[in-house]
This record gives sequence, C-alpha cells and structure tokens, in this order.
Amino acid sequence: MAEMRAKLQAGDAVIGTTLSLPEPLVCQALGQAGFEFLLIDMEHNPISDYQLQTMLVSAQPTSSAILVRVEWKDPVRVKRVLDIGAEGVIFPWVNSREDCEAAIASVHYPPKGIRGCGPRRATRLHGGLPSYLRWAEELVMALVQIERIEAVEKLDEILSTPGLDGIMVGPADLAISMGHLHDLANPEVDDVIQRILDGCRRHGVPFGMFTGTTQKARQWVSRGCQIATIGGDLPFIDSGIAQTHREIREILEARSS
Repeated sequence: MAEMRAKLQAGDAVIGTTLSLPEPLVCQALGQAGFEFLLIDMEHNPISDYQLQTMLVSAQPTSSAILVRVEWKDPVRVKRVLDIGAEGVIFPWVNSREDCEAAIASVHYPPKGIRGCGPRRATRLHGGLPSYLRWAEELVMALVQIERIEAVEKLDEILSTPGLDGIMVGPADLAISMGHLHDLANPEVDDVIQRILDGCRRHGVPFGMFTGTTQKARQWVSRGCQIATIGGDLPFIDSGIAQTHREIREILEARSS
C-alpha cells in the first residue's frame, strides 16, 4: 500500500483488477500477476466476511495492495473489513460532503475518525498493535465512488473533504442516473466524467475509474486517470474460454478442409 500511495501522490497511475470469486487460489494468482492493486468487490458479489478473510490471507503474501469495495457506508462493516486486513476501502454511492466525511471517518481511529480498536488479524501483518496503529493512520486509504449525477452537482464539496485519498467513477451507474439506462455509452456521460476528472485536478485528488478494458484504461490514463481497473477474475475466465473455443473451431475447420 505504501508504494501505491506514493505513486498516486507523485501523480503517477496505478492499474489493478477486480475480484468477485471467493476462491483463494485465484486471488493469489492475480496477486502474483503484477497488478498494483486488487479490488475485492463485496458490493455486487455474495462474499461473506469469512470468505473475505480467506481471500486476504491468500493475496497478502503478494505485492498487490488490497482494496475492498464495501456494500454500503456502514462503519460497522468498514471496521470489520479493516480489522481482518484490508488496506483500503472504496465506498459506493457517495453523493454529498456529509457522505464523504462519514466514509472517511469510518476508516480512521479517533481523533481523526470513529473506527473502534480491535484489529485482530491486521496486527499480525504489521508487527503488533502499536505498529499497526501507526501504519493504519499513515497508509489506510479511503476512496469514494462518484456514480450519481447528484454527486457531480456537489463535486467540489466532495473533493474538498479532508482525508479523501481518491475517487472512483462508476460509469454505468452514472449513465443510468443521467437517464441513459439503455445507452450507457452516450457521449453526455463521457463529458460528465471529464468534468469529474477536471475537478479532481483542481483539488489535487487522484481520479480513478472502473475502466474494464485495456483500451478504456489506456484512453483514460492518457487523459489523466490515476487509478484504473482492467478485467477481473470472471472476465479473465470468460475471455480464456472464448479464446479456447475460437481455437477449437479453427482446429476442426482445418481438419475438415
């Protein structure tokens, strides 16, 4: 996490991938693949706390930083996610300065925040409780999602929140909130995302986006995006299956010709 934070503070870009399958070996394999961070998605996937802990145990011998997208802005959930070893939290549905302040407070101990002290597993990763408490205050990251047009209208208020480590744009939800349920690639959405990126530059806040594909990541990193996600465990499986089926068809077509 220290390396990821340092890169963002220097204005560099980091690229990660998402995890939706609570399978330890897959988690470890992606951690060893060279991504700068892994994003475990608990918002849209049925991952239990115990499964999350197993994923963290599998991934943390690797060099990838581990971020967890929680289901909601719930300080009890955030506390548990951090206590079992997550290094940063992504908060969905942040639409106001008040939402952002509450999210950031939940990752920090008093006096900066409201997190309760009981990091049972996390202390084992950082040499004991005193060492972990210092590490957590310096390095645990709080990122919020901008995924509603209401949030864009309050962008400057959100981006000026003390302690905000970055934002992630959810392009699909943003498009839907703008009335483009059946036209997620509407050009208006791109214009609004650029507006968010420009706001991040003004406030010195790292801009991130769920880019999905290598092409999209390249496009947005060239425009100033600092945090991008490419693929994910299930998309990589789907891609591998599709490629294998294409090769099977080629083999069979060559045999019959």
